[in-house]
Amino acid sequence: MASGLFLDVAADLVGKLLENYFVNPIVDRIRYLFLFRKTVQELHQIKKDLAAKETQMKEDVEEAKLHIQTQVIYDEVLEWLTKAENALKDVEVLDSKIEENKRCFRLCPNWCWRYQLIQEIKNKILEIADLIEEYSKFNRLGHRAKLPNLDLVTSKNHVDLKSSDAAFKKIMEALKDDKVIKVGVWGMGGVGKTTLVRKVGGEVKGFDQVITVTVSETVDIEKIQNKIADDLVWTFEKKTEGGKAAELWNRLSNGKFLVILDDLWKEWNDDRDLKKIGIPLVKNDKGCKIILTTRNYNVCQHMSCEETVQVKVLEDDEAWTLFEMNAGLKKADSRVIGEAKKIAKECKGLPLAIVTLARALTGKALDRWKDARKKLERNTRSRVSNVIKYLKNCCLLEDGDVGRYVDRDGDFDRYVKLHDLVRDVALWIASEEKNGFMIKSRLELLNKSSECCKAISLLDNEEKSFPDRLILSKLEILLLNNCDVQGICFLGMAELKVLRLTVAYGSKRIISLYALTFLPKLRALHLENFEDFLFLGNLRTLEILILHGSKSEGLADELGRLENLKMLDLKRLDNMNFPPNVIRRLSQLEELYLPGLEDREISNYIFLEIKFLTRLTRLFLEVSSLHFPLDFEFPELEYYNICINYISSIHGSRFEEARSLQIEKVFPYNAVSQLLGNLESLQVSRIEDEYVECLTNKTQQNVSVSMILRNLKVVRIEYCKNLKVVFQMEKVEENEARLLSDLKILHLQDLPDLSCIWELPTQHVRLESLVELTIRMCPRLKSLFSLSLAQSLVLLEKLHIMHCYELKQIVEELEDDKGEITSTINSPTLLSFPKLTELSICKCDGLEYIFPTLLAPQGLQGLTLRIMSCPQLKQVFRVGNDSMLQHQQSLRSLLFFSVSYCPQLTNSIVHFEAEEARIEGVPLSAFKDSFKTSKQLELTAIKDHNLVPEANEDGLNGVTSLRLRDCTYLECLVDTTTTATKNGPTSAFTHLETLTIEYMDGFEALCKGQPPQGFLKNLKHLEVSACPKFQVADELFHIREENQQHPFSNLQSLVLYGLPELRWIFKGSPHSFTLQSLKVVNIDRCRKLKSLFSPSLIQSLVLLEELKIRGCDELVTLFADGEIESKTSSLPLCLPKLKTLRIYVCSKLEYVVPITLAQALPALALLSVSYCDELKQVFGMPNGQDGVQHHDSLLLPSLQDLELISLRNLTSFAPQNYVVKAPSLKRLEAYDCSRLMNLPIQQANNQLELTLGGVELSAFKEMLCNTKDLILKDFEDHKNLVPDLVDLEHLDGLSSLSINSWRGGECLIDTTQGIMDLKCNDQPPKCFLQNLKILRVIDCEKFSKLFRINDGIESKARYLPNLKIVEIRECPSLEYVFPHASVGGFSHLQKIELIELRNLRSIVGGNNILEAPTLEILYMRECSTFTNFTYHKEVKKWVFLKELIFSMEDIDSEDVNLCDMVNTQLIQKSPDFEYITLGNFEQLFQLQGGNIISSLEKMELFNVIRLQDIWKGPIHVATNLRELRVHHCNNLTYIFPVTLIPHLPQLCILNIASCENLKQIIGNDDILASSSSSQCLQLEMKLVFPQLKQIVLENLSKLESFSPVGSHLEFPSLDLLDIKQCSKVITRFSADYLTLIVHGKTDKASQLNDTSSSREDIIWARRKATLLPQYKEGAEEISPFNEENVTGWSAAVHYVEGALVKRVSGHVNLMLAPKVAKLNAAVRKTLMLKVNLQFPFMNLENLNN
Repeated sequence: MASGLFLDVAADLVGKLLENYFVNPIVDRIRYLFLFRKTVQELHQIKKDLAAKETQMKEDVEEAKLHIQTQVIYDEVLEWLTKAENALKDVEVLDSKIEENKRCFRLCPNWCWRYQLIQEIKNKILEIADLIEEYSKFNRLGHRAKLPNLDLVTSKNHVDLKSSDAAFKKIMEALKDDKVIKVGVWGMGGVGKTTLVRKVGGEVKGFDQVITVTVSETVDIEKIQNKIADDLVWTFEKKTEGGKAAELWNRLSNGKFLVILDDLWKEWNDDRDLKKIGIPLVKNDKGCKIILTTRNYNVCQHMSCEETVQVKVLEDDEAWTLFEMNAGLKKADSRVIGEAKKIAKECKGLPLAIVTLARALTGKALDRWKDARKKLERNTRSRVSNVIKYLKNCCLLEDGDVGRYVDRDGDFDRYVKLHDLVRDVALWIASEEKNGFMIKSRLELLNKSSECCKAISLLDNEEKSFPDRLILSKLEILLLNNCDVQGICFLGMAELKVLRLTVAYGSKRIISLYALTFLPKLRALHLENFEDFLFLGNLRTLEILILHGSKSEGLADELGRLENLKMLDLKRLDNMNFPPNVIRRLSQLEELYLPGLEDREISNYIFLEIKFLTRLTRLFLEVSSLHFPLDFEFPELEYYNICINYISSIHGSRFEEARSLQIEKVFPYNAVSQLLGNLESLQVSRIEDEYVECLTNKTQQNVSVSMILRNLKVVRIEYCKNLKVVFQMEKVEENEARLLSDLKILHLQDLPDLSCIWELPTQHVRLESLVELTIRMCPRLKSLFSLSLAQSLVLLEKLHIMHCYELKQIVEELEDDKGEITSTINSPTLLSFPKLTELSICKCDGLEYIFPTLLAPQGLQGLTLRIMSCPQLKQVFRVGNDSMLQHQQSLRSLLFFSVSYCPQLTNSIVHFEAEEARIEGVPLSAFKDSFKTSKQLELTAIKDHNLVPEANEDGLNGVTSLRLRDCTYLECLVDTTTTATKNGPTSAFTHLETLTIEYMDGFEALCKGQPPQGFLKNLKHLEVSACPKFQVADELFHIREENQQHPFSNLQSLVLYGLPELRWIFKGSPHSFTLQSLKVVNIDRCRKLKSLFSPSLIQSLVLLEELKIRGCDELVTLFADGEIESKTSSLPLCLPKLKTLRIYVCSKLEYVVPITLAQALPALALLSVSYCDELKQVFGMPNGQDGVQHHDSLLLPSLQDLELISLRNLTSFAPQNYVVKAPSLKRLEAYDCSRLMNLPIQQANNQLELTLGGVELSAFKEMLCNTKDLILKDFEDHKNLVPDLVDLEHLDGLSSLSINSWRGGECLIDTTQGIMDLKCNDQPPKCFLQNLKILRVIDCEKFSKLFRINDGIESKARYLPNLKIVEIRECPSLEYVFPHASVGGFSHLQKIELIELRNLRSIVGGNNILEAPTLEILYMRECSTFTNFTYHKEVKKWVFLKELIFSMEDIDSEDVNLCDMVNTQLIQKSPDFEYITLGNFEQLFQLQGGNIISSLEKMELFNVIRLQDIWKGPIHVATNLRELRVHHCNNLTYIFPVTLIPHLPQLCILNIASCENLKQIIGNDDILASSSSSQCLQLEMKLVFPQLKQIVLENLSKLESFSPVGSHLEFPSLDLLDIKQCSKVITRFSADYLTLIVHGKTDKASQLNDTSSSREDIIWARRKATLLPQYKEGAEEISPFNEENVTGWSAAVHYVEGALVKRVSGHVNLMLAPKVAKLNAAVRKTLMLKVNLQFPFMNLENLNN
């Protein structure tokens, strides 16, 4: 039984084993054979899934790299992509096996092979499934790369020196010491501190990271924090300085860091300043150690540095080692080394100077070394110029704006930005002087310890004033720009040697050169924009003179006296005239710079003058060859710029040429032969010869042509019609130096016969310095370079070739017997243009290719390439017929590529890549495999039908901006219908953000067929204009699957312009589009467009902010009919972000927004509707609901601006019974809306600005109550505003009212029609328009009164109590502004402006008196019948009147006596009042102390014919009058009484003209008038106008004097004195040339009798002070006075005091001025006591006052 049981168990076990290991595998294998088709389908499906994942992964990787340039992709990701690519390739191999198996299986079934194939497929399916599963696990693709700290990269030219090695070791040891936290490195600027600590940072160990921060003089904590964060690759979360400090503190406390604080200037407050930044010092091996560098040892001490290290200047041997290494002198000639050692010694051990000079001289010839050494030793100015160049080379100086640094060699100005190190080096050198050195460079520093100052430089462009009380006895250099400086400032500058004064053109901030005659040591003078050169010849010590400006009258005579001049620069002085024998007198001249003298008679003797200048070394000259003496030769010069028959023109060269010739028409070889040996720049134009004489050896030459070609740097040849060859030499010595090796710029233009540029032995020519080459209009030129020449172009940057019609090759290549260019050239070296950045080729008809075969693959990186109109051009990079080359495809990366109208151009072999590309008139298909990574692409007039795949098969996925214009044949961007049976592009335009399509006659759609994957998924800006076949915007997509991503989902702006056939923008399935990102829509001139959006689209417009529609004639509604109530969505319609809605010229639009959508415009701020003829409502009902009754309100919470213009059929704003609430409404303009009857807008804002014209005011009555500013214009009917149009209470809230062009209006308010409304219980009428502040009435022809008030209540009416401004113009019927004075007056009135009011009689009716205590401006002009107006003010009250402008016309109808009577009555009535009387009055101001004019700033009186006195009465206060103009006031005899003059301290402008009876500007007052009638001696009065700048007196035929006889006028600030047609004036004017104070004196000796000749006109300007005679102080006697001949004590005091000051001031040094003032005060007190004793009737208290 047991055995049976065992057998049963064994049988079961064996059965299971047989089933599992024998039967089941066989069954599975048989199943495989019968599931072959299903397995293959599974393989294809999983392959498709993997391909999609791979494409997505690649796009994600590219996008990550695009957005984060420093992204590092994980190795796992790259490995996955490799596996996926291999797996897909394996599937392709399996596909071929499957096809083969299918064919064979039908003929001869092979089950084993099929089984093996199925097994292989299964394994591949599992492998791919694993890859797909692995794909899902990638959460991140990569990480940011750890950026290297470039601050710590050591230069390859670094030299280890003993001194620096010792300092390096000391710092490294200190960093290892745990007790050392801060190390201070100090030493003077330029000794190498920064280099040393950066070397330490690069080699130090034991720190997590080294952080380098440059602090500089001005500490910017935020900038320092940001630099530390950059080094840590850290992004701040906080924005404040303190928040950033806390973040840095936490970050730096979690590791060990070394922080290098470079270039500390100030002493920090130790740890507190570090905490402000966020730097924790090391503690417990966590935190930061500090290395700081400074030039001040005290900084190290104050910062408590545990270790300090000084870096000193180099020893002689170390200096030579550094110089030798940087100059590359290991194998140099011994003579060069000798010169180099001398130069190194001049550097005084300063590494900065050593490295700079050594690198600048590297590789130069011996003569260059000698020249540099001589310049360093001898020529100071050249040394400065060269140092500037060298400093720029080492980035210590940078180019700036044009204008400051004058480079005489290059003849153009430049600004340079100075590194602080250079300034400190200069100060350090200066500090070595025994007497010390101090410089002031800012105006605010001048008052601090200026006594020892030796130099002041204030060259910034800001206007400023130089202090005139400084003691500058040691000053040697003074440089001032746009600075107001007084002549007396120079009196204390006895040591001044260098002076520069620059004033802006036309500026009056100028001095007379007389002031400079007090500078006995002046050696150098630079003046800009001066016009008066009198006294220049007195500056006999001058050695350097520079004059820039536009006028030079009288200069030549002064120049001839400057016999010690060594440098004279006049080249920027226009209109210069040189009489003979002026230049030759300047026998010491070494440098001469003259302005243009061509085509002038003086040119001929200039040559003779130059012969006498035996010391001349530098010359700038522009002359004509017509006056060349036959035997004239220029002397040998070191530097020159000579223009013959040529107007000097600087082409903006980047290089400075020390020796330059510019020659036109005739080449005077003999005259210039002495200059050719060292010529650097040659410019030749319009010569008739076949050769340029100095560039060929075909003729007998005095100077070796090879020598000329060795030195040339710039050559320009233009308009030489017979020139055949530029450079020509037949023989060259074998040991001859390379020719043209220094040539930097070559410019050839308009040379019709030129067939060859270089006819030279090419083995002796090297163009190794050529940077710019321009060839224009050289039609016979066939090639530019031989191969060997092209190989030397290692520095070529710019190459421009234009209009060279026969040009076939740029680089000449060999041709075989058939004329074909061979591809095998015996040259081991490939061509390379490593510096080429710009290449332009235009209209070269014969050119077939640009770059030759042998161009190196790595060449032309970053090139900007422009090609235009080359009809035969086939290739940019030539590829020959050789089979190997023909199949060698290469890639050329350009920065910019532009090609236009080159129909044969293609890139079939060489492909382009460019950041930006422009193609015009060339099929894009010619560049089929190019521009795959271009970001910006512009296509114009291309002949392709589509871009993908016809023009490009890869989908142009890198393009972010695409512009299409005038592409007549282009139908779409992508056409997938032609590739339905092929593998078309899987994606296209996936990164396109901006798409512009313009003037495309055949354009129909963006995509034909099924759009590729990701097509336009990132499009943000779309603009389509002038595309006549474009009918429906969404037909841009013809076929679209339901599961495809919504197009335009990222679109932000949509512009459609000039699309005549556009009928719908979006039409089709409601869910076909989503515009969730759209912000701006602008539709213009789409004349057949009928509607805009469907309700489903409105739901997606959640970000729409601006909608503009214009010129859409067929537009009926913004939304398709019948869709507005569609049930397509249960979501409410809403435009939550819409702020601006503008509709213009849509003639069929019936309403703007349906009322159902109007409820959901919460952000709408501006609504403008204009010129829509059929518009009936702004917010309307959709079709079918017009008859339905509604009672509802419409809320527009954000609406601020509403414009309704020229809407002739508009009847209401909203449907009937709707109330519109606009609580934020601020401005409403309604114009030409004549049928508008209902505007039910309720606004909570009572600050509304309402502008109405051509509308019924009744529609706006409710709004008037809340209106602040009301503007009414172009009203025809109605005679008044109140009560005909509105009720008076509707205007109570107005603060501004403007009426313009009201043709039928007679007055604003007519109370006679509604008088009962103004009264209450028989009480006086209430106040109306009580809030109005501004009233303007313009062009109202019939307005006779503004307010018509019943006579019974006229005297009691009160109106306009808060009025501030009244402006009335062009109202010819108006008689009075105010019918009578308002009760309480106009207490707030500030301005009255009345212009062109022909019938205006007065401002106020009745008594003509205006009570306006705050009036500031009174302006009246062209009021021809104006008669009487009085403005009065209490004597002791403050007055605000600032401007009074009054102009009248002739008056015939009024009686003058009536006006006189009115004046008399007013004075008798209120003697305590002051008055202004305008009209037919004889006095303007009637004064009782002058308060009424105290604030007056500007007054103009024109044609006030009755006026006899401007000011009448006593004046006791100072006035603020600045401008006074009086014209055509024929009854005036004087302008000012003499007693008013002391009260005019601010008067700036005085203009008096055409006053027929005017005799004096300043007339006698009563006291002086009585005094003059007595027998006493005439006393001199001094009258000072301290601020008067302009005096203009014109056409005053009876004017006798400016001031009374015996007076002395002073004008310290006068800029202009213009006296014309004043023939009887006896006042004599003179000018103090030192102070530029103008003086005027009137005495009897100057009086004209009847037989005297009339005075000449006087025109004097401060810029030409010497136009007036020089003022001389007269030694006048002080006459005694007594009780009989002195009528007043004030005259006596003034007389004695004036005489005393005159005597003393003429003989006392200015430094003693304070003592003189004290003396004057003491004498005055004594004098007053004496007067009081002699005249006991005087009150001493009054005398003291």
